[in-house]
Amino acid sequence: MKKANLLILFLIVLIGILGIVYLYQQGKLPSQETVSAPPPVQEPPPIKKPIIHYPVPKTDKPETTVPETAPEKSAPKVNKSVTPLPKTLPPIQESDKSVDQALTALVTDSSLIDLFNLENFIQRLVAMIDNLSEKRLPRAYLPIKAPGGHFIVSGTDDAPQTSKRNHKRYQRYVELLENIDPGLAIKIYMHFYPLFQKAYEQLGYKNAYFNDRLIFTLDHLLETPDPKEPILLAQPSVLYTYADPLLENRSAGQKILIRIGPENRSKVLKILADYRRRLSSLHP
Repeated sequence: MKKANLLILFLIVLIGILGIVYLYQQGKLPSQETVSAPPPVQEPPPIKKPIIHYPVPKTDKPETTVPETAPEKSAPKVNKSVTPLPKTLPPIQESDKSVDQALTALVTDSSLIDLFNLENFIQRLVAMIDNLSEKRLPRAYLPIKAPGGHFIVSGTDDAPQTSKRNHKRYQRYVELLENIDPGLAIKIYMHFYPLFQKAYEQLGYKNAYFNDRLIFTLDHLLETPDPKEPILLAQPSVLYTYADPLLENRSAGQKILIRIGPENRSKVLKILADYRRRLSSLHP
């Protein structure tokens, strides 16, 4: 009996040794000489997941009219009647008419209204806000029309650089921002907020506030650098890029603020800082 047990044990050990030798030959197990460090763990790309910090308060009885405000001295005097806001918000896909009325009341200079792209305005605005901090901003997302003209380059063929003549292309957009009463804009924003939130959820954010994303984007834009002009350019293909990779790698929103020039940028950043303060002071 003991001899049989020893024989079985010997056979088991022999089979195990043969199996290990076979695995080494097939490359299934690393030998001591070929052991290499495990490949580095690649971190997943960051997920755009806003954190809930600044929810917009819900009002049981929202204002049904846009109150008239005294225009600033620099703003043109325009006779406008009080524009009603809908007591019951329409479905988001049918909101263009109501938004058009609100924007008409919001902008005192009617000549600037044509800058807006009113078709699917709320959806476009939400998508633009969500992408301004990203590398690309598709034109299909823009709730305003693109500036006319072409990008003007100065300098030489060997050392192209930006031209101050480009800054004039963006002056009307700056005038539009300056023409809007920020207090009234916030009231309209709060009234239509459920539609902004709905558009944000349609982008895939089911458990986040759009207001958070808006404040995050404002913070991001307020960090835009103030490079000295003119800025050196490169032309690796048909389009020009910034020669400085630190500028070229900026987000789409920050590159827009760089492109409009220092004077326009200073005005816009001041306005954005005011909106950021107002939005962050809303309490649930």
